[in-house]
Amino acid sequence: MRMPPPSDMIPYVMPGPAALPPDRTGWSIDPCRAALVVLNAQNHFLHVLRESSAPVGELLAGVGRLAESARAADIPVLYTLKTAEPEPDGRGTSFGHPRLPGGEDSRDIFDVIRPQVGDSVLVAKRFSAFAGTRLRRRLAELGRDQPVIVGVFARTQVLLTAADAWMQDMEPFVVADAVADRAPEDHRMALDWIAATCGAVRTVRGVVDVFGERVSQGR
Repeated sequence: MRMPPPSDMIPYVMPGPAALPPDRTGWSIDPCRAALVVLNAQNHFLHVLRESSAPVGELLAGVGRLAESARAADIPVLYTLKTAEPEPDGRGTSFGHPRLPGGEDSRDIFDVIRPQVGDSVLVAKRFSAFAGTRLRRRLAELGRDQPVIVGVFARTQVLLTAADAWMQDMEPFVVADAVADRAPEDHRMALDWIAATCGAVRTVRGVVDVFGERVSQGR
């Protein structure tokens, strides 16, 4: 059982370009095919991360920067939220993951990255954002098959959403410095596993540069 860290713990460092795992895909982000998918950026989960060694400030800055650049380039932004409601059949064990408390504010997204008019918001019951949601259908409606995945938690929601996307013939991209988990080894494991099996790993700056090219070219 991981004990709560002291209040003065220094957050672990987000991975930079030199720390990314080798790319095995050969994929390139195409702004005409991409959609930004923000996973579970809810106040409760961010509070859990703040009590660990996660770099929450950098996470929020990265997600905010990506969302702003995506909207400027007319790239869809989709949010998935974790529900606190139990499933009718009683399933839905957390496997040691933090559960959402009850209450109307349990799904609230942190203000600086809150959805805007035109964004899509879906509610998920499983770690994969595709499980039990309209995410696949919504991406198809938008003509997008390159989900650019950010948010929390890296070793569960991010990893399984990327794997699910790949198994549905999509090209998932995970932004290494716009995801986080409660410990650096969980963050690292997720990036290594995704790069080795089902997706491409990029940085915020690299993705923003690609999105910005579309703006400079007049979309």
